[in-house]
Amino acid sequence: MPDHRIQLLFWIMYLNVQFKVKACPMACLCSSEPKITVNCQQQKLTEIPSEIPIQSQRIFLHNNKIIQVKDKSLSLCHNMTILRIHSNNISLIESLAFYGLHKLEELDIGDNINLKSINPITFQGLTRLHTLHINRCGLLELPKGIFQGLFSLQFLYIQNNNLQSLHDDTFLDLANLTYLFLHDNKIKSLSENVFRGLISLDRLLLHQNRVNQIHSQAFHDLGKVMTLYLFNNNLTELQGDCLTPLINLQYLRLNGNEWICDCRAWSLWNWFKQFKGSSSEVKCLSPAHLLGKDLKALQKTEFEGCLDAFNQMKTRHFSSKNRSGKLSTPDTPLKSKDELKKCCQVNIDKSYIYESKHMPGVASHSSRLSPNNPLKEKESMSKIKSLENHSPIKNGTHKQINDSPFGTFSRNAEHSMSTLQPEWTELNESSTFPSRRKQGCLKKAKSKFQCHFNNQGTSSSVPLKVHYFGLFLVWFGFIC
Repeated sequence: MPDHRIQLLFWIMYLNVQFKVKACPMACLCSSEPKITVNCQQQKLTEIPSEIPIQSQRIFLHNNKIIQVKDKSLSLCHNMTILRIHSNNISLIESLAFYGLHKLEELDIGDNINLKSINPITFQGLTRLHTLHINRCGLLELPKGIFQGLFSLQFLYIQNNNLQSLHDDTFLDLANLTYLFLHDNKIKSLSENVFRGLISLDRLLLHQNRVNQIHSQAFHDLGKVMTLYLFNNNLTELQGDCLTPLINLQYLRLNGNEWICDCRAWSLWNWFKQFKGSSSEVKCLSPAHLLGKDLKALQKTEFEGCLDAFNQMKTRHFSSKNRSGKLSTPDTPLKSKDELKKCCQVNIDKSYIYESKHMPGVASHSSRLSPNNPLKEKESMSKIKSLENHSPIKNGTHKQINDSPFGTFSRNAEHSMSTLQPEWTELNESSTFPSRRKQGCLKKAKSKFQCHFNNQGTSSSVPLKVHYFGLFLVWFGFIC
């Protein structure tokens, strides 16, 4: 019985060897353990062999002289999980070269210096891909949508290319990405949404680029980043607010930049005061008296002038808002919008308008002003100011008057009231008479004294006398 088992094992091994010999391409080494693997590295191949078994799971074609990857070169290998084709002379990857490779998990096409561009749909459908190498390829740009649908991607290596910019939302679908290597490119700036969607990113390498500007919200989705390299760029300033979203940051390198340590560096210096992680030196290039010093080691006194200027700017901004009626300084109480119209508005009784039409001899307060008496002029101004922009009309609303100091007429107007039309004269005269009702102060009361002063200023004996005179005429006419 044992002899039969030995013979059976021998035949199985023989058939396995025969299968491998027949299926494996020439100049390649094939094996089936632990996975079906075709290893064709360093064979000076100029094209992908056509005899690769379709059941292959791992294919190694690196370190050859392959020029291009055609659409149907590997599309039948539906079980493939790993493809390494780096370090060749590839200058073209056709758009459907990886179509149908739904099980592919690792793809390395790096170190092909003649590969200047990649079609946006090249990686579409690779939903299980977790590692992608496109480093050292001479890429000039990453087209929009190139990483669309790569939801499983965790490691992305794009370093050592010629990228000068990155489009917004380039990495939007890469919510599981943890490593993003972008160093050794020619990137000049980082926009607001360039890293949007990278909510799981742990390591971001941007060193040895040409970055001179970073948007204050460029890192807004990078709350899990622990390592950030920005050394050897062209940065001269960096706002502390830019780094605020990096709440888990542990390793930061900013050396090798031309930092200007004047007022523009204050927010970064202030951010470092609460940063608990490890950081490189941030050596100042200017001003001259701080040359070579570490920004983090500077004392607060180095920014005293900046703080004073900042406080003055805040004060000017605060005061200007007070003048515009939105905010107030401590000297002036805060007021609502309704209080901003007038301090003390007189409640006018419309009955005087009709009564005064029969009394043409009564003049308005504004007509009694004497330019030679500044005291009376000041008192009269306080009286008439309460009526400014609130002249009554027939429908009960208020009509805005001109902006002259006295509300109704300009001080420079020398022509008498008689030159005006009678209707306007009568209305103007009557509009200045106070009401018999108690004068009330509206919402905008600059002070109690001012309201009290205005209420006193509007209580004149002239309207009372006119009223009694009118009653006397009515009584006299009735008797007669």
